[in-house]
Amino acid sequence: MEFISIKQLQKLARDISKKVKVGDTIYLQGEIGVGKTTFSRFLIQSIQKKNKKKLEEVLSPTFNVVQYFTINKKVNIAHYDLYRIGKVKDLINIGLYDQEDIFLNIIEWPELIKKKNKNRIDIILKHTKDSNLRTCNVKYYGRFKK
Repeated sequence: MEFISIKQLQKLARDISKKVKVGDTIYLQGEIGVGKTTFSRFLIQSIQKKNKKKLEEVLSPTFNVVQYFTINKKVNIAHYDLYRIGKVKDLINIGLYDQEDIFLNIIEWPELIKKKNKNRIDIILKHTKDSNLRTCNVKYYGRFKK
């Protein structure tokens, strides 16, 4: 676990954007306002930039639950915000498990997910007393394990 700034969060997103591919999942955990959507924005825009795509605005998909981004014919991103999902069965209703293999999945508030993707990165962010820093704990699973 380390203390990181927004700039370092952006670098982490850039570094991870070079490793992930369709079928992978990134789980983002942490309190409201800690930087989950900011990380998602940095990651998605880094992938868009790398693929010479116009940078899209990346907002929190809290109310519509999922936002999709088409990068090219082979790369699509699904950005989920499960904050408003109350029951495990609702995860099935939104198609979370049906689309796992055809998208790079970024999932905020993944606590309800029991069946975790094998190839995943878990990022846990926490507020600190310094509003410019947060703690960041990153764990790698499946093909990401070193």
